[in-house]
Amino acid sequence: MSRGLRGVLAGAGAVAAVALFAPASAVAHPCAGANAKVASSFLSVNSATWVGMRPVHVEHECSGEGGPVTSTAAKAAAAGVTIADDPTFEQMVSEFEFTPNMTPVGYGANVIPYLPAPYNSDLAFKGNYAFMGTNDGFVVYDVTNPASPQKVHLNKSCTTSQGDLIVYGNILVRSWDSATSAAGAATQSCGGTLVGQGFEGVHLFDITDPANPVMIDVGNDPANGKQGLRFSTQDVPRKGCGSHTATAVPLPERDALYIYNGGSSGTCTWMDVLKIKISDPTQAEYVKQAPAGRQCHDNTVFINGANSLASCAGGNGITLFKFDATIDPTLPGGVENPIQLWSRSLGVGTGHSAAFSYDGTTVAFGHEPGGGVAPNCQTTSSTLNKSLFVLNAATGETISTLLMPRAQNNTENCTWHNFNTVPTKGGNFIVSGNYQAGINVIDFSQPAAPKVIAYADPKPLPRTTTYGGDGYPDGGDWSTYWYNGKIYEADIYRGLMVWDLDNSFTDRANTVAYSNPQTQIGAIAADNAAPTVTSTNEGAGYLQGSAVPAAFACADQGLGVDSCTASVTNVDTSKIGYASFTVTAVDKAGNTTVKTVNYMVNSTAVTGGAGATVAPTLSLSMGAPATFGTFTPGVAKEYTASTTANVISTAGEATLSVADTGTTPGHLVNGAFFLPQPLQGLGVVKTYTGPVSNDQPAITFKQQVNSGDALRTGTYSKSLTFTLATNTP
Repeated sequence: MSRGLRGVLAGAGAVAAVALFAPASAVAHPCAGANAKVASSFLSVNSATWVGMRPVHVEHECSGEGGPVTSTAAKAAAAGVTIADDPTFEQMVSEFEFTPNMTPVGYGANVIPYLPAPYNSDLAFKGNYAFMGTNDGFVVYDVTNPASPQKVHLNKSCTTSQGDLIVYGNILVRSWDSATSAAGAATQSCGGTLVGQGFEGVHLFDITDPANPVMIDVGNDPANGKQGLRFSTQDVPRKGCGSHTATAVPLPERDALYIYNGGSSGTCTWMDVLKIKISDPTQAEYVKQAPAGRQCHDNTVFINGANSLASCAGGNGITLFKFDATIDPTLPGGVENPIQLWSRSLGVGTGHSAAFSYDGTTVAFGHEPGGGVAPNCQTTSSTLNKSLFVLNAATGETISTLLMPRAQNNTENCTWHNFNTVPTKGGNFIVSGNYQAGINVIDFSQPAAPKVIAYADPKPLPRTTTYGGDGYPDGGDWSTYWYNGKIYEADIYRGLMVWDLDNSFTDRANTVAYSNPQTQIGAIAADNAAPTVTSTNEGAGYLQGSAVPAAFACADQGLGVDSCTASVTNVDTSKIGYASFTVTAVDKAGNTTVKTVNYMVNSTAVTGGAGATVAPTLSLSMGAPATFGTFTPGVAKEYTASTTANVISTAGEATLSVADTGTTPGHLVNGAFFLPQPLQGLGVVKTYTGPVSNDQPAITFKQQVNSGDALRTGTYSKSLTFTLATNTP
């Protein structure tokens, strides 16, 4: 995260690529020069270098560090400038060009004149509060209503440094990134206490009451009262690193908030590891260094159990570490001892920021040519200077690059600066702050083809006679981050802007209790399968003017259906011909399916002129007589015989029956003899409840012959009467 004001780097012009693990001088942080530690502002001492040209290759992040910072009011008075009233929300909106899917929601002014310091910088979030760093403290906004951010605290207790912030629980950590000079020791303070010559490190605040932060005494230097964690010769066997940026690695199960710290000098080619006891933040300590082979301008972590990752962006590229957040932190590969996976030079001058995809497979890398004050997004700017890199997180290989999509003019400072990844299952999206190029929202769900899907770009800042050289101030969007459904933008001179993005995927992002944008917690598997839509109206025909409801259903095999809606309640049958309506299904990841349902509208019904009559008909015909074959005397057996019938009936109902009306009813007879067992199958054969044509019911008879039955030689038979009758002809 860039700091402060301009400090001229040695030399100007093209930046040459340097080898991996190059000497410190080759990747020196722009703040490492002597101009970063003068007792007064860089601009006042070096104003001659600004005459007649716009400076290039200077660092936006170094002004005033190590020396006293004159208050804004004092600088304004000395320059004869009247500080204007805060602009209204409408005035702020009028200064931006933005895409239709971006909506300005609210504005919390923290307006700073175009002077070397102070300025607004980084953001962190807790609940309904947004914490915005400044180089003289930090600002706390209540964003319960994002349309009206309320400034509840303006802390100006820390007199220098860009003020990178971390919030976790009731702890706020603020970075102080350069050793305090002898001249600055008389005035440089934090929490109302002088920090002392040589101080560089972090300060801790208790934010139990966000409107009243209280600095925590970590007991680092009892002789000097309240102090932060000092990164100087008294505590660590090296000097000159400070805390340029800090990234949270929380392990609440171990009552520990670890900090991966990035220093301020190219001589500090490692990532500092700090440890704060969550239940008692006064117990804070410097733990060790994690060698990175480069200066860590900024660190980003992806906490995913045993497969956690950490990046060190700085110098000429990026270094990636892995660690296991589930084991003893002191073990090899634990939080205190991350293992280097790879280190990659990308030929850049100042590696700056990174963000992981939420499946941990890719990492986006941004850099800051010219230290953030040069106009690096012009049409004539080099491709390298305008490039955001998408890398393979396992190997460091470049998958793709994305160019800044909107050309800026030669007065607008512009780089890929501070950004984070939206925690959503609908893919991977980066929200990025880019100085005077404003906000970019990037879809890198397809790593080989990242694209900008939304932006909000402010107008160039106006010239001012109170600023040195060409009169163009270096400002714009320092940090832009996604947090709980909104985009928050920290503008260097304007304050806090809040935006809403219309996007079905990011609309379904996770809600979190707090957010340190460089800390990504938990893997999120993308759900890219779209839901399905079905409709019984599809292909159907309806009479003109009939009332037909839209009948449809949605299904999803992933996270489930979030919404399923049709463009109509009833289908339109007002006109004859083909017609359609649409059904839109959105699943809980944000995948959307829109189905067009087609149907046909026919002419209305009319009375016909054709007709015919049906005569009453009851028709019954029988097949061949049923025969049992040969009965065997003395053997018990059941014999079966069957015949068929053909039935035609136009009646409303009918009954087919069979009856025995001869001698010895119900028994087969042979002359004067008859079988003792009755014939089975007499009575109702079948009933009909409506008309029938050519029905052929099977008719079955059964005859039991017992072993003791006396049988007479000859033929046993019986004439039967089959009747088809109805009561409703």
